[in-house]
Amino acid sequence: MATGAEAPPVEVQGPVGDPFDAPDFQVTAYVNRLFPNEASLTQLDPLIGTLKQKISRVDAEILGAVRQQSTSGSRARQDLSSAKATIDELFGRIRDIQRKAEQSELMVQEICRDIKKLDYAKKHLTATITALRRLAMLVNAVDQLQLAVERHEYAEAAHLLEAVQQLSSHFQSYAHIPKVAEIKGRLGTLERSLHINVLREFELLGEEAPSPLLLERLKSCCLVVEALGYQVRDELIDAVCKREMGVYTQIFSTMGETAKLERTVNRYKWLLKRLEARKDVWSIFPAHWHVPQLLCIMFCNITKTQLAEVLDTRSSELPSQVDNLLKAVEATNIFETEMARRFEGAVEPRDPSDDQETEGFSGGRADDSTPASQVRERYERLLRERQRAEEGGASAQRVKEQEHAASAAVARTNFKGSISGVFAPYLHCYLDEVEQELLRGLDQMMKQETWQPFTAELKVLKSSNELVEAIKSELKDCVQRVSRGRTLLELGVVFQRVYRAYAVRLVTRLPKTASGATSGTAVLGTADWQVKMTDDDINVICLIMSTAEHCQEMVRQLAKTLAARLDAPLGEKVDMSEEEDELQSVITQCLTVLLLGIETKLEGALAAMARMNWGGMEMAGDQSEYVGAVRKVLVDSGSRLGPNMPANYFRFFCDKLLRSFAPRFLDNVLRCKKISDVGCQQMRLDTEVIKGLLVDLAKEGQLDTAALQAFSSDVHAQLGRAEGVLKVVGSPPEAMVHTFFELMPNGSPSDFQRIVDLKVLKRGEHQQILEQFNRRMGRPMPASQPSPAAAQQQQPQQRPTGFSLPGRSQGASVGAGRSSGNTASELASRLRMNANVAKASAAAAGDSMRETMGRTIGAMKSLRFMQRE
Repeated sequence: MATGAEAPPVEVQGPVGDPFDAPDFQVTAYVNRLFPNEASLTQLDPLIGTLKQKISRVDAEILGAVRQQSTSGSRARQDLSSAKATIDELFGRIRDIQRKAEQSELMVQEICRDIKKLDYAKKHLTATITALRRLAMLVNAVDQLQLAVERHEYAEAAHLLEAVQQLSSHFQSYAHIPKVAEIKGRLGTLERSLHINVLREFELLGEEAPSPLLLERLKSCCLVVEALGYQVRDELIDAVCKREMGVYTQIFSTMGETAKLERTVNRYKWLLKRLEARKDVWSIFPAHWHVPQLLCIMFCNITKTQLAEVLDTRSSELPSQVDNLLKAVEATNIFETEMARRFEGAVEPRDPSDDQETEGFSGGRADDSTPASQVRERYERLLRERQRAEEGGASAQRVKEQEHAASAAVARTNFKGSISGVFAPYLHCYLDEVEQELLRGLDQMMKQETWQPFTAELKVLKSSNELVEAIKSELKDCVQRVSRGRTLLELGVVFQRVYRAYAVRLVTRLPKTASGATSGTAVLGTADWQVKMTDDDINVICLIMSTAEHCQEMVRQLAKTLAARLDAPLGEKVDMSEEEDELQSVITQCLTVLLLGIETKLEGALAAMARMNWGGMEMAGDQSEYVGAVRKVLVDSGSRLGPNMPANYFRFFCDKLLRSFAPRFLDNVLRCKKISDVGCQQMRLDTEVIKGLLVDLAKEGQLDTAALQAFSSDVHAQLGRAEGVLKVVGSPPEAMVHTFFELMPNGSPSDFQRIVDLKVLKRGEHQQILEQFNRRMGRPMPASQPSPAAAQQQQPQQRPTGFSLPGRSQGASVGAGRSSGNTASELASRLRMNANVAKASAAAAGDSMRETMGRTIGAMKSLRFMQRE
């Protein structure tokens, strides 16, 4: 069927499943589905009628919806007006209820007004009756208190005074009333009278033993003092303590026999005897007053002041009286320990709930130099400030508890150091004497030293063990008798100086070089560095090394011990790293001396090697004579050093010896005049033997397998340089250039010149080798030979990189058997070549050189196997 124009999709409200509601509705497809052929067009008119009916139905529905919407707006306005009217009515009812409630409240107030008046009248009447009763009781109690005061009945007066104080606390707000003011005036008068009477009663205490009746009366007086308050109590305690200390100051002063330092212990004995003898007197005081503690505090303050004056007066005599000074310090420390044991921690236990109230008192300890009254005043001032901050005021029981806490805080005075601190500025005399004794003992130890191991297990000097024992004794003596404070720290400094002095004495025993030093470097042509060392010297040096290492460990342990024994703030200041470095320096000097001594012994063997006629040798043997000398030195040294030297230092010594011996060995090879092929083979055999001797030397020590393998590799690497030179010298003339560049890729023309000068060559071979070298380097031979001076001026001033042959100068390398024009400087000027010529000649000579080199290496291997067999 023909397809019509496609209309835009229109959403039409219809039943569920209506194709018009589909989102992808297409008119053409829909019509084609309804009328697939011409025969189906007969149904077109019924369909059009059906559609018109649907359109009419939809129009009717739309019209009904519009009408319904218009009527619903007017209904909503009516509902809103009705709601507003209802709200207005509700507000009116609420205002009516509020008005009625106010009227009801006025009615209740009118009814209860009379009842409140009666209630207030009852309250005031009750308070008045209670106040009158209390006032009557207060007047009666004051009268009885006055009677008890007049009769000196202190026990009754104490109870009455507490009752009066409790009753008078209720009349604080009535102080303006004359009767109350009169009663308070009488009470103040009675309190002052009791104060005076109590102090007079305690003045009856004398040196004689008091009677039980007097003690009982004084005990009652203490109850009165407790009721009078802390100020009277402090005044009484100070008076009693001052009276006791008056006897002490009459016996002991800063002048006379009792002022001598050796009599210091008598002071402490006097106090201990006094405390024991007057135990009955101290028992009359309440325990929470801590009268014995406060008496000891005053004694410590007075004794400290007197001893300070005595020490200052006799400061010039102290260096000769160190023993007496130490006795005084020891007696003082013992006394302080006894006081701390007796009194510290003797405070009565407090309930945990009081911690907050006593926080201000226990926050710190009282200063030992502060009088007890001042300490008491400071703590009580804190109490008063806290009381003002509280609402209402504290009860009498509460005040008692707080006063008890203040007394406990005073009793917690730290006795440790309360007197002994006065000796600290004068203990330098003790430190000087300890240092002098240790140094004198050290000198005596060194004179008596046998320079043999202390024991078979402990291979150190006897003097080191004796020094440790001496230091340990002085340390123990200082800790127990003198101090754990700054004096002990300064004693550690003395120990440091003693160990440094011991290190100096150990170094003095080491063998010296020819110039008188203990260090140096082996240099050819001089003898200042040489050390003549016997076998016994080797044993002594190893013993000194072990001793220095042992002392290092002792110094570390000494530092830990000092840090642990010192008081907490001072333990962190201990540092003995400088002494450890000083002892490590001793070990380093021992290793240096050993190295120089072994090198001195090897010097003769190396000189003999350089003097041998290597150019005229006709047959190679097992080993040369100088190798036997090297063997004897290394074997003897290894047998003595290995068992006696620590493994780590022995490995270090072997490494240093190898790195010193290898360059000198190479230098002596280069010092030889001429070396033939047979001589070269013999020198290579000798080198192999020396390698084995060096490895055997390392095996004498207590080294592990890995360390031995590493050292063996290092031996082959260090002596491989000399082997390389010998291989080049021993190669055929036509293969020398190739061998040189194979084994010494970084070698310079001067190096090659020195090697060529060593080899025994026929006439004309020397020039051929140089021409071959020039072609290899790419430098053409000059047409004419310049003079030595001109050649030296034309030579570029370059320092060879990589391989270089030490010891022998360029002029010296060609000085024997050749003219002065064949010096190394002339050769270096002739070896300026052209690179293109060298490239062309190298390719032509390569095959013949490889063939010749192969034959040479094969012959050398065969000779080596034969020599080993």
